[in-house]
Amino acid sequence: MNVVQSAVPPLPPELLEKFRAIVGEKYAVTDAADIQPYTTEERNLFHGRSPLVLRPGSTTEVAAICKLASEHRIALVPQGGNTGLVGGQTPHNGEVVVSLRRLDKIRDIDVE
Repeated sequence: MNVVQSAVPPLPPELLEKFRAIVGEKYAVTDAADIQPYTTEERNLFHGRSPLVLRPGSTTEVAAICKLASEHRIALVPQGGNTGLVGGQTPHNGEVVVSLRRLDKIRDIDVE
């Protein structure tokens, strides 16, 4: 079944700037072509839409993103590797994607 999706509503410019201030210009993706890999599941079965992909580099940035989104009632879709098989990682209704791919450092190992 094909579902026609409407255009993604844009985020207000002042809110977009606040998200950019959290992660940096380079890690706030707004270009449709650059967003596309984050809105398509790897088997090409699920296709979503999003006005913004944020790529935080720390848990502090993740917390700030969540706080700002909550304050403005912006829905978020977290993504680890975008490899889920049921479409849960796909932003179906224009949610903001929070890609956690940059959070790839081992900070500590507790051997006990």
